[in-house]
Amino acid sequence: MNKKGIALVLSFMIIAFLTILGSVFVSGSISESNINRRYANSTQAFWIAEAGLAQGYYNWVNSIAQPQGAVNFGNGSYTINTSSLPDVTVSATVGGVQKNIKASFVRIPLVFENTLSVGGNLSLSGLLARVEVYGKTRISGTYSRSGAQGWFEDKQEGVSQNNTTIPIPDYNKNGTANEFSDFVLFGQKAVQSYPADEIVYIQTSGTVNIFPNKKLVGKKVIFVEGANPGEGDVNILFDATWREGEDITVISTGTITYVQPLQYQEEARLSTVSWDDYNEISIFRSQHESVVYAHDDSNFVDVLEWGSTTGNIITNDATSLREVLTYEKYYYSNRAYNGDLPPGFQWLPGNTGRPQMRDWQDL
Repeated sequence: MNKKGIALVLSFMIIAFLTILGSVFVSGSISESNINRRYANSTQAFWIAEAGLAQGYYNWVNSIAQPQGAVNFGNGSYTINTSSLPDVTVSATVGGVQKNIKASFVRIPLVFENTLSVGGNLSLSGLLARVEVYGKTRISGTYSRSGAQGWFEDKQEGVSQNNTTIPIPDYNKNGTANEFSDFVLFGQKAVQSYPADEIVYIQTSGTVNIFPNKKLVGKKVIFVEGANPGEGDVNILFDATWREGEDITVISTGTITYVQPLQYQEEARLSTVSWDDYNEISIFRSQHESVVYAHDDSNFVDVLEWGSTTGNIITNDATSLREVLTYEKYYYSNRAYNGDLPPGFQWLPGNTGRPQMRDWQDL
């Protein structure tokens, strides 16, 4: 091959190399440009989703109908999904890139401003006993006392039930709230809100006894569901072995009876929700933090006891305090208003109360 031929071949090879090299640079430049564009679109979509969430919250607070379909905003659009209230999801799209954010819209009932909320009458009876209630006591009925001494920092009778009770929301969407079927759906929603290893779900028509044990460590919700109202009673027998730092809610479609011999775990939280009555029996020394909700009556029996309860006691009907040789104190806790509702309680608030947006998540 002569020199001209060799030069021609080398020229083709150099041209081919430069062409390939140029293609690599162009491809890399295009890829980097696409990445930058997607990042910019993703950032814009995130902030558009935030704007949509703010708009959805404003609409919800002011009872304005949420927009149907996509809403154009800036360079993109957003949609608001409120089909699973209190959970709300907003999806935003910019240039084919989608961002989703989620939050809960809840109304914290006014009862969480009170230490004792009684939808019916409050009665105090006893022998050589004294009860002190700090914070607000709100009673829709009347207060009566026999034998025991009672001191209330701020007590009002004849208060509207909007400030003393929590009706169960219309979860089955049949147009009637506060039904047993609504309560069952509330319990099911509560357990579905947590991973399987953090819940205990029992379906029974009998009575369930709950003792402190290693299997309950780290649990959030125990739901005992009976097929009919009043079935699925629960006996809770937590004593001094109940571990500090635990935070658990027991829900029952029947009656909950909580027996506390020598309980002194100030940092352990045990809350209850019952369709029927709530009964609490304390003996000797007892101190704990709790949010108690009874759809029916609540009954507290203290014997030879010096103790205290911190939290909120909410009874849709009557409450009785029966004391024998006791000095009992009830303290207020603003746990709900601090965004620290007990496990499962996020499904209990209804259509009245102070609005809040919480549990924000970037999906």
